[in-house]
Amino acid sequence: MAPTLPRVPSSTDLSGQSVLITGSNTGIGFENARQFLELKASPVYLGVRSVEKGEEAKKQLLNDPNVKKNNPDAVVEVYQVDLASFDSVASFAKRFSEVKKLNIAVLNAGLSFFKYVPTSDGYETVLQVNYLSNSLLAAHLLPLLKAGAAASGKPSHLAFVSSKMQNLTSLKKDSIKPDENIVDWFNNKANFGMDRYNVSKLLLTGFTNELASKVDGNQVIINSMCPGLVATNFDTNSPFILKYFMKGVRSLMARTPSEGARALTLAAVTGAEGNGKFYSDGKETPPAPFLSTEDGKKFQKKLWDQTLERLQTVDPTVPSI
Repeated sequence: MAPTLPRVPSSTDLSGQSVLITGSNTGIGFENARQFLELKASPVYLGVRSVEKGEEAKKQLLNDPNVKKNNPDAVVEVYQVDLASFDSVASFAKRFSEVKKLNIAVLNAGLSFFKYVPTSDGYETVLQVNYLSNSLLAAHLLPLLKAGAAASGKPSHLAFVSSKMQNLTSLKKDSIKPDENIVDWFNNKANFGMDRYNVSKLLLTGFTNELASKVDGNQVIINSMCPGLVATNFDTNSPFILKYFMKGVRSLMARTPSEGARALTLAAVTGAEGNGKFYSDGKETPPAPFLSTEDGKKFQKKLWDQTLERLQTVDPTVPSI
């Protein structure tokens, strides 16, 4: 069984704070939204691919007895965003900028494929959804989060959902040659492997580390976390045998969606000590060992520089960080 997660401190009160959660119409994203509402956050914004499913989730959340009790005047709003499309992320960012300020963003949307599937933008789907689009979305949200900090007088929070699976990749210090572009290398079908999900979370954690070092932690606390193995439908795109094997594993060993979501909530309410940290089982945990090596630090810096260049290419409207 998975270790028991710490409880959210009983003193936590998010009254007057606005929250965005992506991938929030189902699974841990939905439960994360419920937990924020129970902690009195409002408005809570649901970033979802399907507006219809988002509206159904909104209805369920507002009808939840604990939400009604703790947060009777809660506001929930639904925004459409598909991380498999850079245009969709840019369109969402333009519409969402109308909120003017934001206190908490949890970037939870992600997926897994075990075969190379390109998006309409020409990028491998897991690379684009789990890494590039989350990085792009974060860049668009930072001005709103800084505005939220200025208005509230305390730091906002940006939390990325990563995974301990970043520890299990085939990436070696000499996998990518010095003159090769990291994004292009991973987008090359010849370099696609069964560990692509794990790699995407390694890249995301590396980007998070760099981002946290560039942004003033008094304005925005930035971190990432692993919710652990959770009983959701995350294995939908897995091969038939693996899908049903994991279904059995999850039924025996996984956390409930509510428990998994608590890892997200905990990361998003840390104090200044949480800036730049990776959390697993609700506790500060070292990220992938590779990222702590000298070669890993060079890789992380190169990844940061080349990612920012790529974001400007796919979306010229993205704000500078």
